[in-house]
Amino acid sequence: MAASNTYLFILCPPYSGSTILWKLVATSAAVSSLPSEGQFLPEVQAQMRERPWDATRVLPWAQIKAVWDGYWDHDKSFLLEKSPPNLIRTDAIRQHFQPLRFLLMVRDPYAHCEGLMRRNGWDAQRAAEFSVRCLRQQATNATTLPDSLAFTYEALADDPQSIARRIEAFLPGLGALNATDRFEADSIDGLVDRPILNLNDRKLEQLSPDTLQQINGVLSRHVDALQHWGYELRN
Repeated sequence: MAASNTYLFILCPPYSGSTILWKLVATSAAVSSLPSEGQFLPEVQAQMRERPWDATRVLPWAQIKAVWDGYWDHDKSFLLEKSPPNLIRTDAIRQHFQPLRFLLMVRDPYAHCEGLMRRNGWDAQRAAEFSVRCLRQQATNATTLPDSLAFTYEALADDPQSIARRIEAFLPGLGALNATDRFEADSIDGLVDRPILNLNDRKLEQLSPDTLQQINGVLSRHVDALQHWGYELRN
């Protein structure tokens, strides 16, 4: 067992680049990752996937932690997890996992909506409302969580080396991350193995003028949530 294990949680909405970030962090020899998102491990999937985005649902965190601890290699310094619904459950996570660090990431809401509509079959309004919810919750997380580092998907995808250096500086003992590696991830192009790339333009091309108008019908009421992360309405 490492002298001291640190739990490292990636907080990122679904379809927002969390797999790429997860695999980048896992290039460190000091990191142990779960074999999948923790919410999908068979011992806890039934509990964690029942109303996963219902913030009022109380999960059996002591049981979940015991299961996850059984999968992590405790000879590694950092124990990594990335289930997206964790971003609404940070209070409980902080109670059960210590010492603890968070990496927070968000994505352009239009690109996020494209993924939600394509992968979940949601309409534009539902996708936009969920995207805004995530932006607001992540803003709260970024301003209230101690020991957290926040950045955008665009910052990661446009300059992986820079974000890798920021993560290394944030986590002493992590060592070097390989930001030039190739990573397999499910994206708009299917399951592809490639370097870290910004795929937003490909996703935005899929949004029809009518869909864009419907998304803007929601986002225009939440401009402050976009601006917090440096995003703007698109016409």
